[in-house]
Amino acid sequence: MTIASITAATTPTATPATGGALTGSKDEFLKLFMAQLEHQDPLNPQDGASMVAQLAQFSSVEQATETNQHLADLAAAQSSTSSASLSSLVGRTCNAGAADFQLDRGAAPPALQVTATGAMTGASVVITDDSGKEVRRLAIPAGATSTQVAWDGATASGAPAAPGSYHITVEPGTTSAAITAQWHGRVDAVELTSNGPRLRIGGVLLAPGDIRTIGQSL
Repeated sequence: MTIASITAATTPTATPATGGALTGSKDEFLKLFMAQLEHQDPLNPQDGASMVAQLAQFSSVEQATETNQHLADLAAAQSSTSSASLSSLVGRTCNAGAADFQLDRGAAPPALQVTATGAMTGASVVITDDSGKEVRRLAIPAGATSTQVAWDGATASGAPAAPGSYHITVEPGTTSAAITAQWHGRVDAVELTSNGPRLRIGGVLLAPGDIRTIGQSL
């Protein structure tokens, strides 16, 4: 038998790709690595430095994967801790910045507390949906410097506004004073959403960062 025939018999039909092995599990990589050693050409064995490099690469990938998992576990733990601490707000009255919010079905939004550094004239609260379309416009009493404006959760036509994302702005009209608008109501629950924990006040869901003041329990 010639040397050529020995070489042909011991050469594998396909060599495992190192890149694919690095992305698989540890057991899969070791299985492919051992198969590579068993089927290598005995007259031209794989360079030892190359094998060490493959093992080092896999070790780095495995460590990075474990690190990512640890970070994910840490983030989940922090989110759980944050939600637990927010639960202490349930039942307490809060003022929250009125800008972006989520409208939910089944409950009316809380009152809007509108304040200004001077008398307001021709000012109004404008509610738009996530596409920027105006849903409702609420007039602010002329001459007021602080007042509550109620939105019943309905559109200008009287139909209930669909659950979803909305935005509030205050149009000053001829008012020269600075105007701010805040939700005012009781925190009913803490809800865990895909965007993180949210505080339910009436029919709206607000980010914890929107809270401006916290009052006593009702």
